[in-house]
Amino acid sequence: MKKLGFLLSFVLVFVLNSKANNLIMGTPTISGSTITFTIQWDNSWKVATGPSNWDAVWVFVKRQHCDQPNQNPWTHENLSSSGNTVNGTQLQIDLPSDNKGVFIRRSSDGIGNISQATVTLTLSSAVGSDNIGVFGMEMVAVPQGQFYVGDGNNPSSTNRHNFTDGNTTNPLLINSAKQSAGLGAKTVYQSEGFGSSVDLPSTFPLGYNNYYCMKYEITTAQYVAFLNTLTYNQQLRLQEDPNSTPPTSAVGTVMNARFGYRIEVKTSGVSTTSLTPAVYGNDADDDNIFDENTDALGVPVSIRIKDFLAYLDWAALRPMTEFEFEKACRGPLTPVLDEFAWGTTDINHPDTYWNIADKGKNTEYLNNWAPLGPAMIARNWLWRVGIAATGSSDRVHAGATYYGILDMTGNIYERCVGGYNFDYSTFTTANGDGSITSEAYADVVGWPISTSNRDTYESYYMRRGASTSNYNNYQVSSRSQLNWGDGNRDIATGGRGVRSF
Repeated sequence: MKKLGFLLSFVLVFVLNSKANNLIMGTPTISGSTITFTIQWDNSWKVATGPSNWDAVWVFVKRQHCDQPNQNPWTHENLSSSGNTVNGTQLQIDLPSDNKGVFIRRSSDGIGNISQATVTLTLSSAVGSDNIGVFGMEMVAVPQGQFYVGDGNNPSSTNRHNFTDGNTTNPLLINSAKQSAGLGAKTVYQSEGFGSSVDLPSTFPLGYNNYYCMKYEITTAQYVAFLNTLTYNQQLRLQEDPNSTPPTSAVGTVMNARFGYRIEVKTSGVSTTSLTPAVYGNDADDDNIFDENTDALGVPVSIRIKDFLAYLDWAALRPMTEFEFEKACRGPLTPVLDEFAWGTTDINHPDTYWNIADKGKNTEYLNNWAPLGPAMIARNWLWRVGIAATGSSDRVHAGATYYGILDMTGNIYERCVGGYNFDYSTFTTANGDGSITSEAYADVVGWPISTSNRDTYESYYMRRGASTSNYNNYQVSSRSQLNWGDGNRDIATGGRGVRSF
């Protein structure tokens, strides 16, 4: 098999009225055990005041061995503990202890574009004739520190079931002492007793410690890249209906389609002499020309919990807890009653629709500038991730969280570990290891998965509303859907991952 080197940049080239990072990664060259490529992106930051955080690009490598005549599976490639560099003084590389990838970020305080730099990564062994894939996605650092959960609403009278200090409707402070000791019984953090059926220990991520969070939700382009590294059997088990849409389906067969996007078979798989996986592509305009600028590559993907967890495990990430969700939105600030992710109660009501330009394109943008609301474009439609952020927008108008994370209110539902009366106490900061089972399940110890029915995931529920729901369910602290934890692909269910560091 011929050696192949390629880059899959998970955030596409966004231009025009976009504050997305415009991540561009060049085609790699391969020499022995090293791979070299260029990287650049826009609107980067590292600040010592305010949020006191930075953005970064999470880069990891997949490898396909070519020692057999039939196609081998793609596997996650660990990096060497040395030999990972980036030229110049603008950037630095952080290698986590599990060697599953690297974070590339600013080396000193600054705000602005990152000019092209050359990155060299050293693999655990020489490449030889193997195929290599390099993947990158934008992340935002959420620093260690105390914060509040709950916004002061009465959990029962508002039916939002938000966190409280247990005795009153006041928000609960999560600090170092609580993280070190664990929260214990659910009555400690929710006055109605709606929480884990087993006490939460110190190993449960309450959000006090630092972590990276994906800046955007998982997009159709990201999900297609994931599908195209799986085996035939793994692809089959991630079909919405394996009987009607197996990987052997004809070119153009829809595998996953929701509001404004279509993932289709681009090259049919084979299931006769040998199992060869399909190649999938995006075809939002349904012209059988795949992955064009008009194919909604930057729109978030609607996926089941099984798909969601498999993707995170494959990318060496993990799900966030509902405590971490609130910290990512609010930061250390005092809660505002009924606030949305951008820190205020400003929102566009469902009868106020914005016009959208370049619909479905990587350049998709808004014609008007106002707070990011759940129905600002239209009900039952998804839009390009980060669409409300412009080169001059403030936090409110960008729809950004305290730390600069986008679309935590609106667009698509976020899946978080938590909910109502299920045991999720075994969940820890364990990140994915880059591989999934032959049946396409995540297999990280401690991630809540039913042992009796592996497609049952009660502990991952919808956190805050999507563009398909009433805006009254959008508040950062709302847990109004805490008992909606089924594993189905329903309406606009997606999410994003985090990584402990």
